[in-house]
Amino acid sequence: MQIFYPGDTGYDDERSGFQTGLRHEPQVIFAVENAQDVEEAVRYAETHGHEYAIQATGHGLTTTTTGVLISTRRMNGVEIDPAARTAKAEAGAVWQQVIDKAAPHGLAPLSGDASDVGVVGYTLGGGYSVLAREFGFASDRVRGTEKVGDVITALEFELVEVDQVHAGEMFFDAGHAEAVFEAFHTWDLPDHVTPTLTTLGEVVRVTYASTKPFDIDHLRVAPRLSEELSAKPFAEAAGKPLPPHTYQGDNVLLNDLPLDALHGVRKMAANSSVPIFLGIIPLGGALKTEATHLLKLISPRLDVEKQHAEVFDVVRSFVVGRSRNFRYAVR
Repeated sequence: MQIFYPGDTGYDDERSGFQTGLRHEPQVIFAVENAQDVEEAVRYAETHGHEYAIQATGHGLTTTTTGVLISTRRMNGVEIDPAARTAKAEAGAVWQQVIDKAAPHGLAPLSGDASDVGVVGYTLGGGYSVLAREFGFASDRVRGTEKVGDVITALEFELVEVDQVHAGEMFFDAGHAEAVFEAFHTWDLPDHVTPTLTTLGEVVRVTYASTKPFDIDHLRVAPRLSEELSAKPFAEAAGKPLPPHTYQGDNVLLNDLPLDALHGVRKMAANSSVPIFLGIIPLGGALKTEATHLLKLISPRLDVEKQHAEVFDVVRSFVVGRSRNFRYAVR
């Protein structure tokens, strides 16, 4: 185990993660390699009266620490049990490691749309996978945990028998957003298909995935900038990592999303004083929740709470909660 203090070589790199706009300012960093190291770090924090925080990748960083930072990136072991169809991942493992080790056995985890996200943090937040409506939350598959105090040092979870998936995406010019949003809203969506609707600046993107074939003709309501749907290995549909950057995001869970409200959030986000990319995830299917939709907002800068609140206000009467998975740099 390495220990870093402010000013030490390696301190800055160790405290940094995927989120570059918000970083921990710890008095000491414990770069742990096993559960015993975690125990020592927690004991140090408690003995000296310091708060402590855990960081593997830093994707979901929302609250910084000035006390003890426990960096788990070196605790990245992954074991696959093909017979039991389970995986065990240490605190610092990311989904790509699980995907790579599970694939040769015809198995896959319920990972999300970014393969460099930490397994433990994602799963403890619920875990909306690219196959969420077909298989449910990633947290539903947890078999067991290993802990030091309240720090999860390893997670054991079920894998699903998936070799290939039917998946792809459509891109439209944002000028066709109204038609695309309406088509998405009125899609007679099969329970086994997990789609997302996202605005990305001047384009609108629709993604979709399932282990079973499905039809996307209903979405072809405007010229596409590009379109793809094919059978492919799960790893190709599981999302690719992005470079570290500054961003802030939040979300709400809704118990209804009428078409006028959907258009309302689209217009409010598009006309905001700051860039806001919005995402809509229909729930239902195997996701056992009272919510029908998840609305998430993200901006490539910090201090956008006011602008995001203006968008959320459009659907405030339908809000029934919030997901831990899509909160980023929210103080």
